[in-house]
Amino acid sequence: MSDTSSDTVDTNVDEFATAEECVAKATSYKASGNESFKAADFSKASEHYENGITWLKKIQEHNDSQKELLSVLCSNLSASYIETSDYIKARDMATDAIKWNENNKKAYYRRARAYFNTGSLDEALNDCNHLLKEDPNDGNVRSLLARVNEKLRIAKKEQKKAFGGLFDKVGGLYDDRQLEMQNKKQKKYADYTREKREKGETEMDFEAWEKHEQEEEAKREVERTKKVKEEDEKTTKKSVDVDETPEFDEEDEKIISETKKMGYCYFGKQRSDIEKNSSQTAATSTVNVAPQKVDVNSKDQDYLKRSISSWNSQGTTYEEKDMTSWCKKKFEEYIMGASYTNEPNVEGSKNIVEMFNDINLDNLDSESDMNKLQKLAGMMYKSSIKPTSVEGVDGDAQIAFIRGTRRYLFDLSCTLNVEITIDTSVGSGPAADSAESSHISNYNGVLTLREISSEKEVGKTWKDYITVKYKSTIKPEHSELLKDMMEKYKSIVCDKIDEFLSEYQMQ
Repeated sequence: MSDTSSDTVDTNVDEFATAEECVAKATSYKASGNESFKAADFSKASEHYENGITWLKKIQEHNDSQKELLSVLCSNLSASYIETSDYIKARDMATDAIKWNENNKKAYYRRARAYFNTGSLDEALNDCNHLLKEDPNDGNVRSLLARVNEKLRIAKKEQKKAFGGLFDKVGGLYDDRQLEMQNKKQKKYADYTREKREKGETEMDFEAWEKHEQEEEAKREVERTKKVKEEDEKTTKKSVDVDETPEFDEEDEKIISETKKMGYCYFGKQRSDIEKNSSQTAATSTVNVAPQKVDVNSKDQDYLKRSISSWNSQGTTYEEKDMTSWCKKKFEEYIMGASYTNEPNVEGSKNIVEMFNDINLDNLDSESDMNKLQKLAGMMYKSSIKPTSVEGVDGDAQIAFIRGTRRYLFDLSCTLNVEITIDTSVGSGPAADSAESSHISNYNGVLTLREISSEKEVGKTWKDYITVKYKSTIKPEHSELLKDMMEKYKSIVCDKIDEFLSEYQMQ
């Protein structure tokens, strides 16, 4: 059952009520909920249905009629959530309704609608097909099924178009990729709806959100194309050798254009000796098309070492190498290496007045005097942020070869637990040597690294994908200092991500 606030739940539930009393209360709330639903007061209807469920769940063991009533209440609550576009909760409540009564057709239909509006098209398709087995002439279900199939057709067409028919040649790889993209889209929409609800803002349904995302992606593509063009122009101006840029045919250009939209690398300008020899041979040999044994000399070993397999050393066939396990391990190692320490160089003869003279306070941001003093304290106090553990490293990674081009794909997430120490004894005289515990404050925090990916959006940095929460209550006098410390620490974490990426790209 979904979470509900305390002001919407009946708090007068009698723990010692009999089963008959619980059923009577639940039936009454169901009737009230139906009246509110008919009056289009869906918020009030949800409240009544939730109260009915609360009363029924007081019964320890439910008989068949009680289970059926529970199923109806959950299904009706799902309908209310659909009307308020809260499709995640609608999906969950419809699933609960089916759990209590697997023959509840309305619950299947409402769950199919919820699945459709959250982008879970395959799941919506399954529920529609289940209902049509029972009643092939159900107009509502057939209408929804048509919409689901149309969305699936468009999605499949777009995915095939993105790689110029490439996935037709690699069998099930296309289906896996489609499922992966669909799951990411669902997760992104769920994050969007959660953020809107937390802010109390109006949220779009899935179709409107998807259209908005496509428009935003089109804008980003314009920026990416502009940036690539500028980089190409710079490369052309710097080049003093013979132009070795490969000439692409129409199919090449199409693949390059579409892979850019996916956020991947594009074809490099410089080709290796193997590639140049291969193209020269192809240009001069028009008769002998029989397979030839590849003679790999020592000069070409490094190139082949970085290939996925020897049979595809020329990079003419699409191929993927799973790097998930390696990347998860390395990512964790690099993140655990991120630490921040401030060791102020305060000589015994240097007093507080001299330290003030070292800083031009007028150049600081326009903040209150207290905030300025906290910034100064950041230079005076010994402080540190050190990692204690990395948890929940999740995601996947692959090295993909498409026509000789390596693409280092990854999408990783984790949480980083840190310990924060602020020692105010530094520079305070004799107490500094004794390091009294009263001068030391310890805090615990968690950094969430979400969707650290090769598809990083243009204009964003790794910091945009890092959020911070504190497990400890921060002292007011440390708030501004801790904010500055954490910004510096996040920069260090970003550097570690870049180091991880550099090693990954050497594989």
